[in-house]
Amino acid sequence: MSSEPLDLAVRGGTVVSARGRHRIDLGVRGGVVVARAAPGELGPARTSIDAQGLFVLPGIVDTHFHCRAPDHPEREDFDSGTAAAAAGGVTTIVEMPISEPACSTPEILEARMKLAAGQARVDVGFYAAVGDLDTPRLDEMAAAGAVAFKAMMHAAPPGREASFRGLALPEDRDLFRALEAVQNTGRVLAVHAEHQQIIDLFEARERAAGRNDPAAHARSRPDVAESAAVARLGAMNEGVGARVHVVHLSSGRALEYVRWFRERGQAMTAETTPAYLFADDEDVARYGPFVKINPPLRTPMDRRDLRAGLEDGAIDMVVSDHAPFLGYEKEAGWTDIWSVGSGIPGVELTGRLLWHDALSETRSRLEDVVAWTSERPAEIFGLAGRKGHLGVGADADMVLLDPTKETVLSADTFRTRSRDAIRHVLGFRCRGAIASVWSRGRQVADYGNVVAEPGSGRVIGPDGVSL
Repeated sequence: MSSEPLDLAVRGGTVVSARGRHRIDLGVRGGVVVARAAPGELGPARTSIDAQGLFVLPGIVDTHFHCRAPDHPEREDFDSGTAAAAAGGVTTIVEMPISEPACSTPEILEARMKLAAGQARVDVGFYAAVGDLDTPRLDEMAAAGAVAFKAMMHAAPPGREASFRGLALPEDRDLFRALEAVQNTGRVLAVHAEHQQIIDLFEARERAAGRNDPAAHARSRPDVAESAAVARLGAMNEGVGARVHVVHLSSGRALEYVRWFRERGQAMTAETTPAYLFADDEDVARYGPFVKINPPLRTPMDRRDLRAGLEDGAIDMVVSDHAPFLGYEKEAGWTDIWSVGSGIPGVELTGRLLWHDALSETRSRLEDVVAWTSERPAEIFGLAGRKGHLGVGADADMVLLDPTKETVLSADTFRTRSRDAIRHVLGFRCRGAIASVWSRGRQVADYGNVVAEPGSGRVIGPDGVSL
């Protein structure tokens, strides 16, 4: 190790990984972890952090994040969205390609990267839509730094066709071609699995009966729409062998198909979100349009099934599916649920809710949460060389968590521009408080105050390397 002083030393904390927790000190130079030492054995450092009594966790890698710029920056842009991420302990986001225009060509991808580079406060990677299924174009987007590709098995919502161009593939022949094209790039194809024809059937029944209430939306997208889509996806991929990732898994029925394809050796991974783990269909009656998401919230039994899937490894990770809408936009859904968008602005909830569970010692351990929110997302999406862990050579992306304090979730807690649309968790008392958050060895948040400047984050590609 160099005789020069370290840039940063984190001393006296308990470093947590999926494999356990250890009292070790971390040394950082050039934004990278360069040393892990027994307490007191690190050399001098220009800056030292006293982490006594704190857990030192790898920053969350949130691979399911929707920014609303450039078309709806009033809901969120890369500045506000990455500020919210930093406040919630998220040090890497991977942004979904839904935008106007949809991120479905190399030119649009590069324009979005440029936009993020000027605004982001933490590191940002990008999905690309599969576009027109022209293989050379997919190869170009992979070469430009797309971390993964995205497809949706349902049709574009009415009026939002431009935002979903090259992304919505309700026809089997197009999805099959997408599997082939993405397999050739070596990237992951993340898939929103809901069967459009089943949705059409159930939604038509609700509308014909004149139902406009929030529960009508939930009934219009039953669990069979999700499980049938997962079954179709896996069956088509049997002969292709692409790396497929099922996003925001919501039901126990769909989980059984994921298990079956994995047991057959298919490279299928899956995620769920805090919404499906901590809320259910009873919350639809209570919070209405503010918990309208696709797929919708399911039953308490589905919650238990998803938790079991995490515990036995059938579900790999937990991500936010951060999807910002302003509060007044959601309000209209109380009387006409069909008129409002689907999504919850959740990037600031993932860590807080899961850490609360672990610190309460009721469901999971901190080691599990690190696996679900940091290590596995980085591994699946090819970022593990630099992200998701605190080994030597990794970026010094860290959350210092104080287990002795409490965080009461309120509108003042959140930094997203769509904070007034977060209703279902207000007043919840979370065990633990985020003392500080660090991205590549620079502090980005201090007890909820975001201190990173816009543009200080980096755009990253595969392996977490800055582009």
